[in-house]
Amino acid sequence: GGREVIHLRIPSVPVAQPRIKARAFGGRAQIYTPSTIKTPEGGKRPHPIHAFKATVKMVASERYTDAPLRGPVRVDIICVFPRQAEKIWKSKPMPRYPHTAKPDRDNLDKAVLDALKGIVLSDDAQVCDGRIQKFYAAGDEQPHVDITIEAVGAS
Repeated sequence: GGREVIHLRIPSVPVAQPRIKARAFGGRAQIYTPSTIKTPEGGKRPHPIHAFKATVKMVASERYTDAPLRGPVRVDIICVFPRQAEKIWKSKPMPRYPHTAKPDRDNLDKAVLDALKGIVLSDDAQVCDGRIQKFYAAGDEQPHVDITIEAVGAS
């Protein structure tokens, strides 16, 4: 049939894939992805990436029940972050505006693609095209991530 386009809306603040860290262990470098973050009180809590990816996986598996796509795929991602307090007005219009702070686009892309692997995608390497945008939310909008997945070309 026609090309399938899958739209997913993730009702979550966007979370980037944490940077891989290295530590010396027994004279060797050991590479790991942080699974916790330090709290202001000096304790630790789970890194928010885990809840974010779980939400992406949950939405994806509810909306997409076929076998993971194979072949070239385009994935477009729009990340909508909470609006900054100093940009909230009583009577002026509040459209979206560009998000120019951390996290970087590539780490947001990584987190989303990794979460889609095994559900919508066979492998994140098959993603050959796509646009990644970052915005602060409009006044009437909750933070979220919109994902559009489409098989492209010969598959």
